[in-house]
Amino acid sequence: MKILFATAEVSPIAKTGGLGDVCGSLPKALAKLGHDVTIFMPYYREAHEWFANNGVTLDEVVPPMYINWGNWAAEATYLRTTLPGTDIPLVLVANDYFFNRPHIYSARLDGYDDGIERFSFFCRAIIRGCELLGIAPDVVHAHDWHTALLPIYLHSGLRGSENFRGARSVYTIHNLNYQGIGTRRQFATLGLHSRYWAPDAVEHFGDVNLMKGGIIFANQVTTVSPAYAKEIQTHEMGAGLDGILRSLFFKLHGILNGIDVHEWDPAEDPHIASPFHLGHLAGKSLSKRALLREFKLTHKSRTPLLGFISRLTDQKGIDLLIAALPQMLAAGAQAVILGSGEPRFENALLHIAAQHPDSCRVVIGFDNALAHRIYAGADILLMPSIYEPCGLNQMYALRYGTVPVVRLTGGLADTVIPFNGANLDTANGFGFIAVNPADFYTATWLAMLNYRESKAWRQLQDNGMAADLSWERSAREYETIYHRAQFS
Repeated sequence: MKILFATAEVSPIAKTGGLGDVCGSLPKALAKLGHDVTIFMPYYREAHEWFANNGVTLDEVVPPMYINWGNWAAEATYLRTTLPGTDIPLVLVANDYFFNRPHIYSARLDGYDDGIERFSFFCRAIIRGCELLGIAPDVVHAHDWHTALLPIYLHSGLRGSENFRGARSVYTIHNLNYQGIGTRRQFATLGLHSRYWAPDAVEHFGDVNLMKGGIIFANQVTTVSPAYAKEIQTHEMGAGLDGILRSLFFKLHGILNGIDVHEWDPAEDPHIASPFHLGHLAGKSLSKRALLREFKLTHKSRTPLLGFISRLTDQKGIDLLIAALPQMLAAGAQAVILGSGEPRFENALLHIAAQHPDSCRVVIGFDNALAHRIYAGADILLMPSIYEPCGLNQMYALRYGTVPVVRLTGGLADTVIPFNGANLDTANGFGFIAVNPADFYTATWLAMLNYRESKAWRQLQDNGMAADLSWERSAREYETIYHRAQFS
């Protein structure tokens, strides 16, 4: 099957979160299943820097040309390479005005957020690029709001193009809270017939809503975990699209993301102090001691080390962490925190660390190698997310024998089985439900108590490390969805 991946992010080239991880890993797993995958992404400044830093030369496959749609035109240059470590074609759409900016989603210099215009151009450039390069996909797999126009364009007449005559669309929601919303005036940017300015298309309470259109017109819709697929059909978590999602439930599927089990492998990880694997965890103890030395914390027998790695935003439950962490430290835990985000959260966590100099360290920023060392060295990972479409950190933790404490939402509920005292044969973590610091603390306190029961704790670690978290599992589920799309 020929599959076109259309995405705003691809790891490790340019990413801000899970979207980039998915689009950097899922194509590899699909290729292993025998599918012909081609990826399109914008050529950001960040991508230019990544290729330059890694000595990758890009081929200009089509000279600069103008892409025309509606009453708009913009110049595009097509550059081609391969997804790092593979022979999967990666086509980058270059346009300095739209994509040569300090960050992936930077607004214009005048402060105007032209995301609708930027990604309308990108979607049109993908279509023209396929025609110029002779790419005729069986499935167009569009990711998040940035490429939601592609299922709409297929519906609006694109199948009249020879390259897209047999194409069907799959649309994946990575985070429903970011929908590609614009003003009515921006509808003209899309190059769509006025028929699509309607409640059963992209119009949503007087605004343009690209994600809404992608959901309605895609042949199949997926999201990144089964629990999240259910949650987004509720008023509380549907972000204004729950009615649409309930009405189209028959084509909505939750497929849990995977992780790169080669990059995240404690037996082969070059970033950690000592390798270890299921059944042989001596290296984890050594990695914990090394992490404590790195942060100048004293190793204390039977004292659990808590880890937290995250963007510091409301979504991640930082208010819960700030409220509960001092109690956890007072109860005898140590903690290492890595993250960056809103200054109010950064300052609050730094203040807690200053108040607990013998037991807590906070690093503002992100360091991939340090993240690996924290997953390897911590005993418990904290994830009090308010919502979490899938979540990858808890999967990394499970892979490294680090027991997660999570709020049971989205993908966290699909991957973490809370220990209740009677399910030691299957449990791999601890959980809570209410958005409440007291409940978060209680769940963590229970984890801390069980940490002292070495036999039970080892079983929780083994259960987590034995789970199949690979992309191969996810890829087979996507393969089924692609087949469904061709018959819908």
